[in-house]
Amino acid sequence: MKKISLYMLVGSLALIIAACGNSNENNGAKDDEKLEAIEATLDVPEKGDKGETISLSTKVTQGDENVDDAGEVKYEIWKNGQKDESEMIEAKHQKGGVYKAEKTFKEDGMYTVQVHVTARDMHTMPKTEIAIGEVEAGEHGKAGDDHHHGDHESTVSIHLMKPDSITAGEEADMMVHVENEESALEDAKVRLEIYQDGQEKHEWVDLTPAEAGKYSGAYTFPEKGSYNVQVHVTKGEEIHEHTMETVEVQ
Repeated sequence: MKKISLYMLVGSLALIIAACGNSNENNGAKDDEKLEAIEATLDVPEKGDKGETISLSTKVTQGDENVDDAGEVKYEIWKNGQKDESEMIEAKHQKGGVYKAEKTFKEDGMYTVQVHVTARDMHTMPKTEIAIGEVEAGEHGKAGDDHHHGDHESTVSIHLMKPDSITAGEEADMMVHVENEESALEDAKVRLEIYQDGQEKHEWVDLTPAEAGKYSGAYTFPEKGSYNVQVHVTKGEEIHEHTMETVEVQ
C-alpha cells in the first residue's frame, strides 16, 4: 500500500510540474506578443507658409493597441542642408496614442521633420519633409542630404536616451540609438564627449553595442549644473557624425 501511495504522489507532482510548464509557456507567448515593435505614423502637411503655425502629429501604436504611455516623443526639425542647427520640440499626448506639437517657420525653404519616439523599451524615428513658402526646384528631395563634413552627405540619425532625472555623484545610464538610411546602424563606434562650458578637459565614454542600432553605457556626473553631451558616431571611412544635447544635473 505504501508503494502505491508513493507512486500516486510522484504522479501528482508530475502533473503539477507539467501544468506549471504549460503556464510558463503561455506566459512566454504573451511576453512574445508584448515584444511586437512600436510604429509611429508621422502626419505633417506637405506645404505651409512662413509665419504660419503648423501642427505636427504622430500616432504611436503597437500592433492593434494605441500607445498612450510613450516615454518620449520629440520632433527634430531642420532646414535642409543645416542639420547641425536642428531644433527639438517636445510633443504632448492628446488621446488615442496621438502626440502633437506646433512649429512656426521663420524662413522659406524645404525642412525635414523627424519624430523621435521612445516607448516600451523601443525606439523609432521616421521623418518627412515640408515645403515652406517659396521653394526652389533644386531644394526638393534633400531630406537625407544634409552636409556635416565637407561634401559628405549624411543619412545618419542619432538619438540620445537618458534618465528623466540625473543626480550628481550617481551613475546615470545612457543609450544611443543610431540609424543609417532608416535602418539600424550596427558595428559602429559610439562615444560620448561630456564637458561643461569653459571646461578644458573633456570626459569620453565609450558605449557598448546592445541590440541592433543601440549602444549603451553609464557616466557619473561629478557635480550639479549644465553639461554638454556630444554623441560621436563613426564607422569606417564613410560615417563620422555627431549631435549635441544639453543635460541638467541635479
